[in-house]
Amino acid sequence: MEGKAKRYTELREYCETIPLIDCHDHSDECGPRYTDPITALKTGYFNADIHSASSDHDIRILDNTRLSLAERWPIFEKAWKRTCHTGYAQVTRRVLKKFYGEDELTLEALKRIQGKLLDLSDEKTFDSILEDANIAVRLMNRWLARDKILDGTFRLTPRSRIVISLPPYHAICNYTQVQELVAPLGINITSLDEYLDACRKIFDIQKEFGAVAFKDLSAYERTLHFENPSRATAEKVFNRLMEDPRRSIQYPDENKPLGDFLFHEFMRMARDMDLPVQIHTGHMAGVRNDIVKTNAIGLTEIIELHRDVRFDLFHANWPYSGDILYLCKNYPNVAIDFCWANIIDPVYCQNMFKQVLSSVPHGKIHGYGSDYIGSADRAWAHAQIARDNIAIALSDMVEMEYLDVDEAKEVAYAWLFSNANEFFRLNLL
Repeated sequence: MEGKAKRYTELREYCETIPLIDCHDHSDECGPRYTDPITALKTGYFNADIHSASSDHDIRILDNTRLSLAERWPIFEKAWKRTCHTGYAQVTRRVLKKFYGEDELTLEALKRIQGKLLDLSDEKTFDSILEDANIAVRLMNRWLARDKILDGTFRLTPRSRIVISLPPYHAICNYTQVQELVAPLGINITSLDEYLDACRKIFDIQKEFGAVAFKDLSAYERTLHFENPSRATAEKVFNRLMEDPRRSIQYPDENKPLGDFLFHEFMRMARDMDLPVQIHTGHMAGVRNDIVKTNAIGLTEIIELHRDVRFDLFHANWPYSGDILYLCKNYPNVAIDFCWANIIDPVYCQNMFKQVLSSVPHGKIHGYGSDYIGSADRAWAHAQIARDNIAIALSDMVEMEYLDVDEAKEVAYAWLFSNANEFFRLNLL
């Protein structure tokens, strides 16, 4: 993508020099060793667009690597032609060009890249791609790393800092879940007070390991509207679970009073630990999701009450831009994070970067987060698209004389590096 404004090239070249803070990543291990060209090109979010443009049946065929490339190609080709202009497809195009030297997706191209497939499980290869993308730090959220962190055996992937995953701790539905969550501490939970104390100990251990934030993605399972039930109401539910190890309640409906109470308690812990809270808002991975429940506006009461907690609201709340702009403008403790959004809908982000500059203090914006699992090649492509989007937006604003080019460079630096560096207390130079 290229902007048409006169100062686009200058600003785009400047953006390339800015070290990036990847505000959201899931790589607790280095990435996959690709063995199949179709898998290598449709992996990650692009698979959802392929699915949306085809069918469940077609996806099963594409995933069946026992079939030859020639057998699967007609389905892949048809889906590609129907989805090749989405933001996710732009990632695939850039990966195809950068890492395999191919301009077009054809059966012959698939055959040629068969022998060039990346091995992202190799740490040197993985890190070299992050270096090429000029990614300085990645905030890594992965529940599977928790036990290794707690027992001291976890090894970070290159350039990573961890964030603490919250949903399992407030989505509890039975006795066994509670005991398994605290098992690394070697204790048995019998009361709500003991459970909260154990959670705080687990969070403290992770902060000591280097955690820089909490992360909550429970929007996948429940509404973002957390009510504020009394302790007595929540404790009644918790005690029912404790008094009968065979009893289980449904999440999120029957769990809601307890889960909501715990979420508020964890916000108080975040305040006391001086850790910001990242929250998934807007679009969800995959297909056939209920988008209504994920609108950031559902968090209004949480944000209003917990004024000393710094909230980092994800994915630019796509497609609800107006609601998140309102929240960020209205509440001092809210930042907008464009992680993932730059490839969900590049034009949405280009327009929103312009709108956010005129409506929200620019020091409250985090411009990039890859949001992949181990796919350093995708993180590189995503970084390029984020830089494009910001350079397009800012050069347009320079063109209309809203700000000058030096001010635009200051904003770009803030959005790609310095805002997140300060917000997450990363202390990078």
